[in-house]
Amino acid sequence: MPIGTNFYLSFMRTLYEQKIASFLLVFLSVLGLLKYNQYLFYHFNTSPAVILMPTGVALAAMYLGGYRMWVPITAAWFLATLTSPVEPPPAVIAAATIAYPLQSVVGTYVLRRLQFLGTMERVRCALILIGVALVLPVIGPTGTSLAQWLSGSLSATLWLTWSRAWAGGVLSIMLFTPLITTWARDRSQKTILKILEGVVALTLLAAVTVVIFWTTLPQAGAFVLLYLLFTLLFWIGLRMHPRIVSTALFLVTLLGASGSIIAHPSHNPLNLQLLSDELFIILIAPIFFILSALVSERRLSTEVAEVRARDLEAANRKLSLEDRAKNDFLATLAHELRNPLAPVVTSLELIKMTAGDLNRKDLEETVKVAEAHTATLTHLLDDLLDISRITQKKYKLHKESILLQSAVAQAQRTVEALYASKSHTLRVSMPGNDLWIEADPLRLEQILVNLLNNAAKYTPPGGTIDLSILHDAERGLRISVKDTGVGIEPHMLGKIFEPFIQTQDGSAGLGIGLSLTKRLVELHGGKVWAESAGPGQGSEFVVVLPAVQSVQLPLTAPAGRRRKGFTLAKQKPLQKHHILIVDDNKPAADGLKKLLEHAGHSVHVAYDGLSGIDAMRTAESHVVLLDIGLPGMDGYEVAKALRLEHGYNPLVLVALTGYGQDEDKAKATNAGFNHHLTKPVGIADIEAILAKIK
Repeated sequence: MPIGTNFYLSFMRTLYEQKIASFLLVFLSVLGLLKYNQYLFYHFNTSPAVILMPTGVALAAMYLGGYRMWVPITAAWFLATLTSPVEPPPAVIAAATIAYPLQSVVGTYVLRRLQFLGTMERVRCALILIGVALVLPVIGPTGTSLAQWLSGSLSATLWLTWSRAWAGGVLSIMLFTPLITTWARDRSQKTILKILEGVVALTLLAAVTVVIFWTTLPQAGAFVLLYLLFTLLFWIGLRMHPRIVSTALFLVTLLGASGSIIAHPSHNPLNLQLLSDELFIILIAPIFFILSALVSERRLSTEVAEVRARDLEAANRKLSLEDRAKNDFLATLAHELRNPLAPVVTSLELIKMTAGDLNRKDLEETVKVAEAHTATLTHLLDDLLDISRITQKKYKLHKESILLQSAVAQAQRTVEALYASKSHTLRVSMPGNDLWIEADPLRLEQILVNLLNNAAKYTPPGGTIDLSILHDAERGLRISVKDTGVGIEPHMLGKIFEPFIQTQDGSAGLGIGLSLTKRLVELHGGKVWAESAGPGQGSEFVVVLPAVQSVQLPLTAPAGRRRKGFTLAKQKPLQKHHILIVDDNKPAADGLKKLLEHAGHSVHVAYDGLSGIDAMRTAESHVVLLDIGLPGMDGYEVAKALRLEHGYNPLVLVALTGYGQDEDKAKATNAGFNHHLTKPVGIADIEAILAKIK
């Protein structure tokens, strides 16, 4: 194949790959503007200005289409200059062909380097365009004006020729470049109302522009219309997208220049009138570009803020659902763990009774160890439920006036076995006079026990723990638990009160005791913090509660936190009862039956709700220990059925359940229960209720 044919095919393939249609469009646009500009200049003696300079078109084409667009731009400048009516010297043709395409290349590089966004929705982008429009047109006019001056083909002074070409380039970049880039790059959705508003605004703007530039008006009328023109431009700048602003400025320039050329209502020479129009647009364009960019930035910021707010709201809903699921899981977990604990507790009590009857001290000691660990497990389950309820804000304190010394004594008894097992020395220091405090007795003891247990947990065997209490009428009650244990690292002092957080010493536990303590203290209106000199230096936990108030008589005796079923009845009941146990957990029901029979009561057992209802029809039971979580017919339904059939007196219904929250107790009361016991249940818990029955 001939070399010429290969070159031709390669050239055509290159044109095809480089999108020949866009090349032709750019070539014809630049060439057409240049030829029309030459026509006006040589037939009307106008300055080479207004919107007819193709500088802005060339810059926009190269910015959007890439540096390859220099080919059609260069070709257009070469052809337009070559065919000029005045037949310019070769030096002028060469200068124009090189300088103006080079100007577009430099401008494109600057725009991309500065990360200019063609949508003009940022103030930074508006300022970049204004700066490029003022500086970039220096290149082309400088090259061509120097070439004309050196070749002697200038028709005016060097400064006048250069300044008119520079002004035309500035205006062209301010009009054509944003007009093309905003419409090419913008992908935002347009609503019908926005489109209608834009059409109305542009129509009114066009009408006012025609009246101003196409007619001869008195000075007063011209000022009124000029004021109206600015009002419309501000409306567009404040309400609409930058593409509408660029369109509006282009429309004003096009109609204004056309009116000056065609109608020429002014008495000034045409070239001066066009230059005046040109400078007017150069002055107002930056104002409205910046205004529009500010409004767009605010709108985009608002949209981003709304999106983030929706995302945050969705995240909060998700967290709430997850938190609710976690709390439900904890409640279910506690319930499911309490059920197998129930037969363990009853079995231990039976073994302890048998050991007492047989005088087996060794067996009694073994049972005590098992009871202590079972009590610890139950305590952990209670803490799990408590922290879940506090988190859900479903927790209510039952405050009353209690004697602080009694609460401390109860806490000492609770931790006595633990301290003895680890050979710890507990030293208590408190005022000699009676101190009364408004608090929930169960939760105050829980606060003390948690702090004492925590101190024992992190203190080596043989260590010393100090519990001191100080009372200040102004500062309130200060409770301090200080140990000689492993200490706390400084960075952990603010974290150890968070749920499920522990120090990194391998200690067992769930990491909820201190978190629960903190929340209970805060519910009482107090505060708690930890102090430590560092690892190996021991630690001190300080609780400050509101000022203690002295009272003459206590409302109730301090009860302490109930330990589920780990204390045997000290004496046989004065009255024997006929009791029905309804529980689908057979080992728990049978074990509780043996305990009650050992105490001298008459006991029947049923393992489901229907069997329990049938048993009540034949048995003489007047006390029913009824499990809530029965299969098929649950305890609430059974209770309602028994109330309908047997009434309220003398039947006593006692709910047995692993759910011990306030709403569970209220639900049991509404179903007809007289009492509510949370598993695991021991003989002491039941005897306390039976003692109230006459």
